[in-house]
Amino acid sequence: MRQLLRCIFIFSLFQATGWVYAQIPTLPAGTSVPDEDPSQSSKSPSSQAAVLASKAEDAIMRSDYGKALPLLNDALAKEPAGTKASARYLFDRGYVEQAQNHLDTAEKDFRKANAANPQQFESHAALGSLLAAQEHWKQSRHELELAAALQPASGDPRQAIAAVARTLARVDAQLHDPAGASDALIAALKLSPEQLDDTLLAARLAEEQGEQDGAVSEYKKALMQDPKSIEAEEGVARILIRQGKFAEAEPYLQQALQQEPNDPTLLAQSATALAGQGKNQAALAQLETLHRQNPNQPAVTRMLADLYSSTGEAAKADPLYRQLIAASPNDPDLLTTSGENFIREQKWSQAVETLQHSLDIQPKQEDAWGSLAFAASQNQQYILVLSALDQRAQYMPESPATLFLRATALDHLHKTREAVPYYQKFLAAANGQFPDEEAQTRQRLRALRK
Repeated sequence: MRQLLRCIFIFSLFQATGWVYAQIPTLPAGTSVPDEDPSQSSKSPSSQAAVLASKAEDAIMRSDYGKALPLLNDALAKEPAGTKASARYLFDRGYVEQAQNHLDTAEKDFRKANAANPQQFESHAALGSLLAAQEHWKQSRHELELAAALQPASGDPRQAIAAVARTLARVDAQLHDPAGASDALIAALKLSPEQLDDTLLAARLAEEQGEQDGAVSEYKKALMQDPKSIEAEEGVARILIRQGKFAEAEPYLQQALQQEPNDPTLLAQSATALAGQGKNQAALAQLETLHRQNPNQPAVTRMLADLYSSTGEAAKADPLYRQLIAASPNDPDLLTTSGENFIREQKWSQAVETLQHSLDIQPKQEDAWGSLAFAASQNQQYILVLSALDQRAQYMPESPATLFLRATALDHLHKTREAVPYYQKFLAAANGQFPDEEAQTRQRLRALRK
């Protein structure tokens, strides 16, 4: 179950990518066209550019980008470079390009606009948003911070600044700065009412900072705002599973699965919740479905292999572990788990070989040393048994099982004088927990006394 839980949270990470993008605001195009300077001739290039830009912005408001773009090109051809007006026209053109998914061109226009007028809120905000959508988090943060210190030229300034703060919060979350993200989110909430996405982000930030109860409260608040929020249902379930509250997690997952019956994250979590309640066949059915849908997804394959192994179907787990090891031949955790599965299959030589490989890579695995000692004992490699137990003893005290293994290994090596004290220690420590081994030990001690 420990391995299954670890896999579900790793797998959830693969499914979470992209959540930030839906939160990035689309900024309104255009700003108000300034009044003409009465001292200028109506036929001056700048005044002509302003008229063209005004027509372009009217077209933008109607989403008529095909008409807006040539007008903006003409306006920029007439307006001298480096003026505030040219900065506005460049922003407008970048907006049009972004709306048509010409992202590289849009980025260049926004950068040119910033160079022409470093105090223009709109172009810094738009560039920061665009960079966030492209996952250029650090560059995005820089632009958004610049925008947050400026004032919008048109529209509702509180809403515009709040939108920047919200994007900044999500960028900080991607940069694993939950404190910064929280500050930015609070700044947004001071300027505009809380939205469902804000509540979900607050829940994720609380979860990342280890405030599990607070995260659950935020996810439940999100469900009050939208009872069909799959992200909120999945979030509550994820935390409850982490806390071992499998039965409490299941209803949230079932409700979410009614909406998205083939969602891989939900199926994986549901399987974990079912397995945690001992509903192994139902859990296996879900993982088998998930594996058929994602045959090349290592996290899914690992979950299914671990559950097969832990529920007594080691033979079914075997080919899955082999598939995983072929892709990651030096993963010590995977090698140890596979070695322990070989023990369940009673393939002693393969278990010894796999566990030794794992421990060569990562010696600090106390459980793996114990597993190696057991496999080596079954394979009649008694010197290796003692060596593995000595290594384990560096990290953990002796247990009844290790005392018995040590005693029998010494006995098989004809070191009976050394074996007897360990047999006696085993009997004292076992105290009825291992009746077969205790009976065997008493019989052996009687034989040695004769």
